[in-house]
Amino acid sequence: MSVAVSAALAFAGVAGCGDDGSTGAEAASGDAVEIVEFAYEPEEITVPAGSTVTFTNQDKAPHTATADDSSFDTEELGKGDSAEETFDEPGTYTYYCRFHAFMKGSVVVE
Repeated sequence: MSVAVSAALAFAGVAGCGDDGSTGAEAASGDAVEIVEFAYEPEEITVPAGSTVTFTNQDKAPHTATADDSSFDTEELGKGDSAEETFDEPGTYTYYCRFHAFMKGSVVVE
């Protein structure tokens, strides 16, 4: 899994027009998980294999998205920070916040 902790990287390639006149949004893969009020929204997300999921912290407190099996870790995300995780293999990836263990979520990869 790859991690890029940057809001700029999270949205790179989505805005603007491509050579074919497309907006670039069609080429964006994956989905987004927002961290709001000490919860992951959505708590469970389903994506196709090869997708990139962007985790963005909207809380004042720092958070992480850390896989239960240690396969990925966004590291500490401050308010407004984002991290990307790419999920290549089908399966269910459960995760939690290292600072707030009651926060739990999952990515289902088809």
